[in-house]
Amino acid sequence: MFIKRNASKLKGKKAKYPTLTIVESKRGKDGKPRHVQLLHLGREDKFMEKDLDTLLNGLLKLKGPSLDELTEEFDSSKSIGQIWAFMELWKQLKVSQTIARLKKKTKIEIDLDDYLKALVFNRLDDPGSKLRLISWLETVYLPGIKTQDIKYENLLRTMDFLIKHKQQIEDQIAYQYLTLFDSHVKICFYDITSTYFEAEASICNNDIRQNGYSRDSRSDRRQIVIGVVMTQDGIPIAHYTFQGNTVDSKTVQPVLEDIKKRFGVENITIVADKGMSGGNNLKALIDNGDDFILGESAKTSKVGKEAVNLAFQAKEKEDPEADEFVYDTVLTKEIFYHEPLDEDNLIRKSVEKEIRYVASYNKKVAKKKHLTRQENFAKTYEFVSQINRKQISIDDKYADIKNFLKKKHMTRFFDIVKHGDEIEISEKTDNLRNEEKSDGWFVVITLNKERPKEKVIEKYKELKYVEHGFAELKHSIKLRPNFHWTENRINAHVMVCFVAFQLACLFEKRIKSLEMSWEKAVHKLRQIHVIEWTIKDRHRKGLTKTTDVQQDIFNLLGCQKLSVNKL
Repeated sequence: MFIKRNASKLKGKKAKYPTLTIVESKRGKDGKPRHVQLLHLGREDKFMEKDLDTLLNGLLKLKGPSLDELTEEFDSSKSIGQIWAFMELWKQLKVSQTIARLKKKTKIEIDLDDYLKALVFNRLDDPGSKLRLISWLETVYLPGIKTQDIKYENLLRTMDFLIKHKQQIEDQIAYQYLTLFDSHVKICFYDITSTYFEAEASICNNDIRQNGYSRDSRSDRRQIVIGVVMTQDGIPIAHYTFQGNTVDSKTVQPVLEDIKKRFGVENITIVADKGMSGGNNLKALIDNGDDFILGESAKTSKVGKEAVNLAFQAKEKEDPEADEFVYDTVLTKEIFYHEPLDEDNLIRKSVEKEIRYVASYNKKVAKKKHLTRQENFAKTYEFVSQINRKQISIDDKYADIKNFLKKKHMTRFFDIVKHGDEIEISEKTDNLRNEEKSDGWFVVITLNKERPKEKVIEKYKELKYVEHGFAELKHSIKLRPNFHWTENRINAHVMVCFVAFQLACLFEKRIKSLEMSWEKAVHKLRQIHVIEWTIKDRHRKGLTKTTDVQQDIFNLLGCQKLSVNKL
């Protein structure tokens, strides 16, 4: 096979411009060689000027790099697999279209979509500070984005834009998410968490960072409170930030009203933990006719204890050896709430309401709690013995033991007494007996009389979606540390993390059949690299081989085939 120049003639005269063809030499039936035309390349002058490089590049791509080229030193090797996946999820949630529409109303010239991708993808891949993000960009390949042009100050400008348009962006992502899974906002799971700051208290005055109940056991640090709403399908649709000293129960009503307004729904079943039933919440939910499934304390609530006692008696009568047991009853609860007496004062009132109580027992949970408590008791006695042997003051011994009990959540089980140079502890038997009786039990309250008791418990257990989400935010996506100190930037950082969390949830839903977490999938995809090198003044790109598992992940996510041509 070779290229043949054809000096054809027109009307007996030699043509001014010869043509080129690719021909193959074959022998005919008579045994004589003949030229068989395979491809007509056109006029020689035009082909040499315009089409030759294109043809050669195409043939080289099909052929692949030669052995000599592969032995040359590479210019760079950057991770691409996980970025390719993130870009597909970004496209499915139509984030770019939302950003473009909102940007039209501004005078911002930077590519906000590129900057937002960098912020969110970094959270999913290698979360850190915004300055560290610049270094991360040197290790990954983002198709279509000039990563070398991304500046720190413009990352901050992007965050300002993001938080300014929080509701529009969050709503559009949520609507697209709901559309993808044909889901509706009927049952909302709501929970809150907190995240603390390392900043000194003196510079946290009069802002969103305040001291409050810390879920990180860091009551010594200022914090903010974060609420997350998810649907019954585990779709995260909204998040909220509150001052660090905000009580859980004070967040429920504003969040519920906001969700109704934003998603155009009148009736929602809200599922929330026991911290949400305090304050005016329960009365407001009942007065408004809102459906709810709320946790109720089986240890501190008077009616909650009564529900467990009744359930315990029923279990012993029906099946004392049952591994699982659900008891349903209606009890009268006194609901305390506050009403304004005048502009400056509140008056505490109460009202009695009949409420449905559903108590659930799980034998495995009961056994686990019993063993954990036994271990903690043994550790407590050992710790007290060690402290009493130390040559320190009695006050220091007392403080150390008290702090230990507080850390282990064991204070309610012991009386602490100073006796000479030693500390003596004694068990509070009544408290211990009540605790043992409640092992394995939890209680929820609702007004819905139609939903079967097992379904009530099932829905409450699905609150784990939000709890799992908080674990993702705090650990995988690293909500903390937050390196910002103005309220807008703090809120923007939380929103970046929440958008990353939305992508992570979509990632995990898409690859559900693989029984693999999104973190593990990202780890596998991260091993796909773009390799760039220069040979004989020609810049070349290549890709490391995609394994079967990596391709399975891409297929489930809906990604196009990853190839050099698309980079």
